[in-house]
Amino acid sequence: MRKYLDLSLIGIKEHTAYLNSVWANFLSKIVYLYMQFALWNALFSSNAGKTIPLSHDDTIRYIIVATIISSFMECDVIDWINQQIQTGDVANQLIRPADYKTMIFSKHLGASAVRLVLYAVPLSLVVALFYDKPLICKGQLIYGIISILLAYMIQFLYSLIIGLMAFWLIVTWPLNMLLAAIYKLLSGSWIPVAMFPDLLSKINMFLPFRAIYAIPLTIITASMDREDIMSDIRVQLIWLVILFLLSEFTWVVGKNKLIVQGG
Repeated sequence: MRKYLDLSLIGIKEHTAYLNSVWANFLSKIVYLYMQFALWNALFSSNAGKTIPLSHDDTIRYIIVATIISSFMECDVIDWINQQIQTGDVANQLIRPADYKTMIFSKHLGASAVRLVLYAVPLSLVVALFYDKPLICKGQLIYGIISILLAYMIQFLYSLIIGLMAFWLIVTWPLNMLLAAIYKLLSGSWIPVAMFPDLLSKINMFLPFRAIYAIPLTIITASMDREDIMSDIRVQLIWLVILFLLSEFTWVVGKNKLIVQGG
């Protein structure tokens, strides 16, 4: 257990090693939030806003909470695994008396903790100063927190699966770029899924992406019946099990095909 805690601390130290980088990341999130705020305000002020299925307040609330949550939900697992394989350091990691996947998760957990403190909390304070309307449905907050935790695990497993594919693909950055664009769009982190065309919405129902952002964001920001909330949480649990089994399969196949580069 101590070794995994040490890896979490390493994740914290790596993310806070360069103070200028921390400030740059934080300021970029503020700029991104302002751009989102300005864009949606402009859309609702024009005739285009009449065709948007969500109200102005619902949309603004959604994108604000999405930006805050994404500030600590970001996952660098794919890049970490790719770098280890390309440098050959993965060989040293695999011979350690610890589970490789748990080591990756521990490091990711440390990075997420520092992002929560350095980005999410200050960003929430900035929003509280400039936006005086309620952001969350307080009666659903507990369900929202549970949903965020499930979404966090789903995103990690999804990233782990893509990262482990580098065990036999060696270079996965073209695939990463494609999947990152699809993930950002379909997860609801950029645009609320309620605004998707009917065909895209139906396709998205059979994909795991909405379980990462759309479901927890909807539970937190929109008033829902308890049955609907529990139904959404069940969807997350199903995807959690599916992705866990898929990650185990990818791990078993991948480590037998691993070709170590560099080193």
